Amino acid sequence: MNKDLTQGSVMGSMLRFAVPMILGDLLQQCYNVADTLIVGRFLGPDALAAVGSSFTLMTFLTSILLGLCMGSSAVFSIRFGQKDFDGLKDSIFTSFLLIAAICAVLNLAAFLSIGWILLLLKVPEEIQGLMRDYLMVIFSGITAVFLYNYFSCLLRAVGNSVIPLVFLAVSAVMNIGLDLWFVLGLKRGVAGAAVATIFSQGIAGVLSAVYIFKKYKLLFPVNADERKFHPYYMKNIIKMCMPMGLQYSITAIGAIILQFYVNALGEDAIAGFTSGYKIKNLILCPLNALGTALSSFIGQNFGAKRFDRISEGFKRTLEIGLIYSVITMIVCFFTGRYMALIFVDAADTVVVGYTVKFIRYISVFNAELALLFTARYSVQGMGYGKYSILSGLAEMAGRAAVAVLLIPHFGFDAVCWNEGLTFLAGIAVILPIYIKLFCHLRKSMI
Repeated sequence: MNKDLTQGSVMGSMLRFAVPMILGDLLQQCYNVADTLIVGRFLGPDALAAVGSSFTLMTFLTSILLGLCMGSSAVFSIRFGQKDFDGLKDSIFTSFLLIAAICAVLNLAAFLSIGWILLLLKVPEEIQGLMRDYLMVIFSGITAVFLYNYFSCLLRAVGNSVIPLVFLAVSAVMNIGLDLWFVLGLKRGVAGAAVATIFSQGIAGVLSAVYIFKKYKLLFPVNADERKFHPYYMKNIIKMCMPMGLQYSITAIGAIILQFYVNALGEDAIAGFTSGYKIKNLILCPLNALGTALSSFIGQNFGAKRFDRISEGFKRTLEIGLIYSVITMIVCFFTGRYMALIFVDAADTVVVGYTVKFIRYISVFNAELALLFTARYSVQGMGYGKYSILSGLAEMAGRAAVAVLLIPHFGFDAVCWNEGLTFLAGIAVILPIYIKLFCHLRKSMI
């Protein structure tokens, strides 16, 4: 079921590969959406605010791991495009050891710093207890996040985007069922929602690992002599992984800074921001999936030296992203209130108002995000993840600047503006980098 993305129609190859990933990203969002919906509807605004304040911290930790896994995926795609299967095996084993070690350190650090984090973010006293309960459980599931993302990135790197979707579908259905059981049946509150999330994610990770072990023995280092530490491959993996891990974490730091200032606006603003952000992520995850698919597509073609397909892949992905962005903007403007009522009771009019405002504002910036993702994932797919750090720093600086300078004066409106200004900062850095890299590749073809 793996696909050679260096052959055939560019648009056809991209769509066949990307559609399962889009569906997979939608299912991935079901984890957070299920928590938000059930917590918001059955546990109230305070519980929703607690889960929302936790989300940026979860994103920070998972972003580091996701960036590392994406960096590994770029290496895997290039090795696969080069047909260097021995190098692919060595890269898989080396990257797994590296990211597993980083995951263990993150897990320990997260547990030791919960109290300090609550103080740093100035979380309102009314929700501190709920947030602590939620985080204690979520942090224990960091390993589950690592396993699923690592093995799904490996499968996608060799062109298999269907199997991660299947396992994620099983996990998403399980998560919704467990959410209802723990929250409504066992009365475990926000901690129950967290248990459901990490258990379901762990199942997806284990299923992916077992599938690879059984179906990809030619690629996976199953023999003892293949499981050796190779300094050369470790250096290569670090070169590719660390910049992307840093880029993702830097972007997440900007989100934490924003959350700090949102917390100062009160529980209603936190709850409205939480539900609005979950809707935003659900709507925009196809753009992220397109970008991830583009990264694998470009990685394979870069390894195979099919530079003409890299340019075509960029153009087709951007076209699809812009069309989707216009459609979602129209939908958000006319159905924003109905989207908000999925997560928030109509009686909580203030929270509903915040949510609707956020949805409508950010929908205007969808086209910016399409361009940002297309350029960023193209650069990453060519193996130049180190340049993503510059884009991440620009985004963090933009997000922090808006939070510090505008939110105290303009309140929740500035929270909404934050997205668009942040995307523009990232584009201003990463788009010129892509153009320069591609021009260099074109010269090498002559």
